[in-house]
Amino acid sequence: MKFKGLNLRTILFPFLVAISMIAGLFMGFHFREIGENIGIYGIPIGLFFMIYPAMTKVGIKKIARSFRDLKSVGLMVFLNYAIAPFLVAGLAYFFFYFIIEPLKIYNHSIISQVIVGIILLGVAPCIAMVMVWTDMAKGNLSMGVSFVAWNSVLQVITTPFLVYFLARTSVFINPYLILESVILYLITPLIAGNITRELLIKKKNFSKILNFLGNVQNVALLFTIVIIFWTEGSGIINYPSLIWIVGIVMISFYFILFNIGYLSAKKLKYNYEDSTALGFTVAARDFEVSIAIALVAFSAYPFVAITTAIGPLLEIPLMLIIVAIQLIRRRKYIKEN
Repeated sequence: MKFKGLNLRTILFPFLVAISMIAGLFMGFHFREIGENIGIYGIPIGLFFMIYPAMTKVGIKKIARSFRDLKSVGLMVFLNYAIAPFLVAGLAYFFFYFIIEPLKIYNHSIISQVIVGIILLGVAPCIAMVMVWTDMAKGNLSMGVSFVAWNSVLQVITTPFLVYFLARTSVFINPYLILESVILYLITPLIAGNITRELLIKKKNFSKILNFLGNVQNVALLFTIVIIFWTEGSGIINYPSLIWIVGIVMISFYFILFNIGYLSAKKLKYNYEDSTALGFTVAARDFEVSIAIALVAFSAYPFVAITTAIGPLLEIPLMLIIVAIQLIRRRKYIKEN
């Protein structure tokens, strides 16, 4: 069934996302004790089946060409490491010290911890779910994969320096944490996707297979939302006011940074697909690294960890909103070209 070019699945999907978020919070409220164990296995499984269908659409040769495109890589590196961390820190310092602290909603100590948590959310670019957002928005997935490969190396080097400079704390980034993410969320889905592609691309019903895998991706996304809100939703339950406070900063950050990336690429004459891939790469953040740093380096400051846990709860619905905006831009782009 379709309504003015939109199928029923597309129309219902935002409602399914909202239901998944509510279901996750409900499970977190009533079954919080078992949530952590489920999250250990549930999140990697959900992410794999979100990323694997996207990888069936890209070939290794295209990824290699994108990896060597130094112009786009240079722009991505500049925005991810010279702009993004300082933008999120500037927004946090301004909003909390000039707006929230005078309102006396939280004391100075809590505000300082929340600012550090927001900085942690902004320093490391995403190396997993960014490929899902790029795929859903019909961006250049091969370029997105090449960006993830670059970021997986660069963030190990840059994150400790950026955290020290912006939060005045020395941290150690365990390279094995990054390596684990790369293996689980890049290499394994890429190998599985390309094996599927090579085996089935010559089949007459390959387009139907891709459509089926698209449904698998959507189900995996809903499943992952439930698990993340189940395991990380305690921040909403215990400190609901932090959601809108942190949310204002992060919403501003995501939308400003995405559009800086997207419009900068457009200005340099990149097409919609390439510009979208770059926009999501510089906007999406690596919440796994942020949470790990918060738990290890800031264990004495609970609101740092709470803030980083709120990050993925905000990022998923916000990225889906940006996906919807990009699909509207894509239709306009197609009409103009």
